[in-house]
Order: sequence, then structure tokens, then C-alpha cells
Amino acid sequence: MLKKNDLKVIRGGALSQPLPDEKFIDAYATNTRLMGVLVIYIKWQLSGAAAGKKQKRTLHQYFYIETTEEGIESYWGIYGDEEEELRVAEQTMLGGLGAGRVLLSMNEAVFLVQRYAEMTKGFGKALPDERGQYDFVLRREAALKPEREEALFRRLCGEIGSVNQLVNYFLMRYFAKDFMPVDMLSEEAIDHELLSTVGPATLCRNEITPPEDPSSLDEGAYICESVVEEDRGHRIILSEIRVRQKQGRFVVTSFEIASMFAITPVEAAMKLARPEFVTVYEIAGSVDHVLFELDERYTGALQNLTEGGKLYIVFNEDNKHMNHGVYMLNDDVKEILYVTVEDQLIIGCYSLSGIKRLENRVLISRIAGQLIEIAKFEFKEPILYDYTMSFGGDFIRYVEEVMGFEDGDQ
Repeated sequence: MLKKNDLKVIRGGALSQPLPDEKFIDAYATNTRLMGVLVIYIKWQLSGAAAGKKQKRTLHQYFYIETTEEGIESYWGIYGDEEEELRVAEQTMLGGLGAGRVLLSMNEAVFLVQRYAEMTKGFGKALPDERGQYDFVLRREAALKPEREEALFRRLCGEIGSVNQLVNYFLMRYFAKDFMPVDMLSEEAIDHELLSTVGPATLCRNEITPPEDPSSLDEGAYICESVVEEDRGHRIILSEIRVRQKQGRFVVTSFEIASMFAITPVEAAMKLARPEFVTVYEIAGSVDHVLFELDERYTGALQNLTEGGKLYIVFNEDNKHMNHGVYMLNDDVKEILYVTVEDQLIIGCYSLSGIKRLENRVLISRIAGQLIEIAKFEFKEPILYDYTMSFGGDFIRYVEEVMGFEDGDQ
């Protein structure tokens, strides 16, 4: 029979370590890594020294990541669970990404934040302000085995369901010289030095010409004419990409640059031109009422106060535009609405069907009785966003000045 003196307490390592003052609740990241941007969100329950004298014991953290030049570009921390504050944060940080959400474990979330913090320092940039709010994340221990890191990376990239989507994403990341996803999208290693004389570039437009028999993926090349923008201006790059299906997913098997040449700003404008449809209303009633209605209806839009009014940019709910045979940089923008200090509501879309849908939505809204339609425009290239960024006053007068109309010309 055991006696009390026979018992011995063995102290484990876990007992000697104090529990952290930040308890992990949940986390997610957007599945937009192939776009070159993503958001990491982490929620913590605070106690002890971390809580201090704060009455609000939860901390919501949003890290906005840009993968080619910045790393962690911005940070937003919110104490407490006030719904409106959290909605504004999500709208600001996630708006425009067309994102799905990938649930993360604490280890995965901390690992990602630390990885992109290292990237920020590697770019020679400073981490965002309010580091005191997230420094404990940078100090935590986190590690992933290579196979788990690759699996996480693939989850952050989302599903690729078509050849066009694969080709557009591949070129976007290759031209940006963001080679980790390039390698992931390739069957075997692709030469990273094919554009050694060109700096990191943004893919502004890409037109894909499939082989004569696109159903036979192993035969023929996809010919791409890409307009890219770098520090020195715009270039056209012609390339050939071959793809095949491997274990249920599309992969790039070869990539070659056929030719490359610089183009002038005028030539670039012609290549990147697209129509824009704009309708202008005079606000005959309360401008505040119109703003309240738009705030309610477009809670998920990117909202911005400018010198000349309030801007709402509505993005597509997903990134299906990456499936198009002709990709354009701003294809993720669905609608633009702008309430001006001149008491005008201006709405714009890049397609005729889009402006019709938006006009119909305005007509059945609660503010329809306060609006008087005064003008419709079809422009050969977008003009509305440039107008919102300058104090242009009356939009119709602005158009007349930009187009060089004289009095009496219509």
C-alpha cells in the first residue's frame, strides 16, 4: 500500500509556463493570394496585463498584405465587439478583394503574420503603426512543416477552374515577379529570368488566343498579348503558355516570351480603352436622405469622402472576371456612384446592361422621387473616377471642358 511519503510531484514544463494573456478565439484569411493581396483576421480574448484597464476584453486584428512590394501594408485593431465598427473595418480592409474566407488555426494565423512581417522588413519597409497592439503575435512561437505550409498556401489561392483563370493568374504573378505562386501553378520549375530587363510590372490587360483545339490541353499553345505597366511605362509582351490537367487541376507545363516592346502613353491608352456608361441625376430633395439611403444599401461598397462629394465603389462579389479570355485590370469594379456637393447623383458602369440594372435599381429605390435624370453619356474610355478625384464641380460642365466643347456645342 502506498504511503503519502512515497508520492512525489513531478513538475511538467507546461505548469511552469504562465498562460498567455491573449487567448485565441478564431481567425481567417482571404483566398486571394493569387491576386497579390490578402487580409488576415485574428480575434483574441484578453486578460491580465493584456487587458489592463480596458473595459473591452476582445481584440479584433486585421492585417492587409501586399505581396510584391510591401508585406504587411496596413493594420486595423478594434477593441470590443461593436458591430458598426467591425463592419466598417471589414468593408475597408476586404472591400474589392472578391474574397472567400479560409479558416485558420492559431498556429497558421500567427505563422502567416510573422512570415509577412519578415517580408516587410525584407522590402526595407516599416511595419504599420500601433505595433504595440500586435507585437505579441510577432513574438509567439509558430512553425509549419513544409507540407502543411504548401497546403495552407494552396488554400489561400482558392480553386482554379479554367485554363483562362490559370493563364491570367500565372501571368499576373510572373510579371509581378512573385515567384512562389508561379512555381505552385507550374508542373516543373519555370525560368524566373525570362524578363530580367523588366522590373516588377502590373498586368493591365491580357488577351488569350487558345489553340485550334482547346479541348486537347497537351497540344498547342495559348498565345497571350499582355499590356503591363512598370516604372518606365507600358509594354506589350507576347508569350506562349502550354497547360495540362494533373491530378484534377490545371498546371502550366511551359512558358516562353515571344517578343516584348515598349509603347507610348497614347498607345497604352488605346489598348486599355473601354466604354463607360454614365447617368446623371439632379437631387431635388434632401441630399442627406440620399446619402443615408446609399449608406444603407451599399454597406459593402468601398466608400470615400472626397473634396467634391462622397464616392461608392461597388466591387464584384467574386473574381470570376479572371475566367475571361480578355482580362482587364478594373474588371472587378461593378458600379460607381457619386453624390456631389453640386447636389448631383452620378452613376456609372462599364457595360450597357450594367447601367440599365443600376438605373432600374435607382428607379425603385426610396429616393427615386427626389431624383431628376438630366443627362446620359457613353464614353469611349472611363472618365467618372478621374472626375471624382478632382473637384470638378458640375459633372456636365466638367465633361464639356474635358471634351473641349464650346458654348452651343452638344
